[in-house]
Amino acid sequence: MLASGFFKRTLPIAVGGALAATALSTATASASSGWWVSSGGGAEGYYNHVNDRVTACDIKTDGYKAAVQILANDGRLLTTVTDSYNNGNCSWRTPTLFQGTHKIRACVVKGNARPVKCSAAHTFSV
Repeated sequence: MLASGFFKRTLPIAVGGALAATALSTATASASSGWWVSSGGGAEGYYNHVNDRVTACDIKTDGYKAAVQILANDGRLLTTVTDSYNNGNCSWRTPTLFQGTHKIRACVVKGNARPVKCSAAHTFSV
């Protein structure tokens, strides 16, 4: 753990949306979201059920910041985590999410504009 709200990314990136078998040996693929990458590859995001963290990683120096959104099944935005550092560290938040099915997507955003280049909204359970 680095400064509060930041950590060094150590979990493997999902390939084709599948959570690598070695990731989070105490977690199941349905409980954690796996890593998701924005269209164009500027942002990565993850939900970890072990510590209930939503993580955003800015992975490209392009003037955009990463924005990882958690959505309710009906599409309502529940929380957004942003990271703008592209320094190998990520930003995270521990929101209170109700039990059940949610969606996660990774996007990029410039300033206070709307998120763009979002991945598809992937379903996971809490």
